[in-house]
Amino acid sequence: GSCSILYDIWIDRKQKLRRPYYRILLGMSCTDAITSLWLGLSTWPIPRGTEGVYGAAGNTQTCTAQGFFIQLMVLSPMYNFNLCIYYLLQGKYQFTEEYIAKRYEKYMHAIAIFICFGFAILGLPLNLYNNANLWCWIAAYPSSCEDNSGQPGDVPCERGQNAWLFRWLIFYGPVWLIILAVTGIMIMLTRSVKIEEKRIIEMRRGVRNTSQSLDHLNSSATTDDDKPRPAAAVAIASYETSRYERSRQLFHQAVFYLGVFYLTWLFVTVNRMYQLITGSNNFALLVLHSIFGPLQGFLNFIVYRHGQITA
Repeated sequence: GSCSILYDIWIDRKQKLRRPYYRILLGMSCTDAITSLWLGLSTWPIPRGTEGVYGAAGNTQTCTAQGFFIQLMVLSPMYNFNLCIYYLLQGKYQFTEEYIAKRYEKYMHAIAIFICFGFAILGLPLNLYNNANLWCWIAAYPSSCEDNSGQPGDVPCERGQNAWLFRWLIFYGPVWLIILAVTGIMIMLTRSVKIEEKRIIEMRRGVRNTSQSLDHLNSSATTDDDKPRPAAAVAIASYETSRYERSRQLFHQAVFYLGVFYLTWLFVTVNRMYQLITGSNNFALLVLHSIFGPLQGFLNFIVYRHGQITA
């Protein structure tokens, strides 16, 4: 799905890459494509001979590489946040794309990339990337040195000490903060659309009343020059209605993207919460985690093709 979005942008790059909407989608889709590739490798990069892991064929270096790129998955929620900011600036504040590109977009990309790459690089000197059951990510080694809730085991950790803490500090903590932030943005955007809808209804009612009054005056006018012309009021109402319709369409598209974001992170969150509380794994949650985690790119492509409102 992410590759399809990337291809669609690439074949019309001269037009689409002029606009912040497509540049934000480009960053999000690149992230989804890269992380999905490394997630798809599953247990292959885990060091060969690791007990209880089927298909392990790698070494410490391949495991570290996979863990680094999977950690970059946090960049995808950051770009979802950027996309919500874009919709808010266009839908609520009516900023033009040129103004957004000039005043805001460069900071959106810079902050997202700096923070997320910083988190991923932090894991390298701390030796955080080790076998995490389905793939390599932030985990303690050997796995028996501490459980998923941070309780110490029978042997000392050789790598990834306090891995459970770093999972929350540099991955799930930021992701949940982003979830709260985009939810707040959508509430603001929803309220903005509702207020705009009420304003448009009042404006249409006013234009209709004005038209009825003018019809009455027209019937009593003796010449055409004496007849009032409501064209200006009608033109203003038409412009405001058009602007409202665009805001409403932007809102609907934002809701679809946010729905994908919630769906793909739901089982990931539930699985990690279960591990934190119980200190153990649940097979069904692990399966749902592994299915929906890499699925965001595909679902984003459905939304992207469903209605390119801003195209």
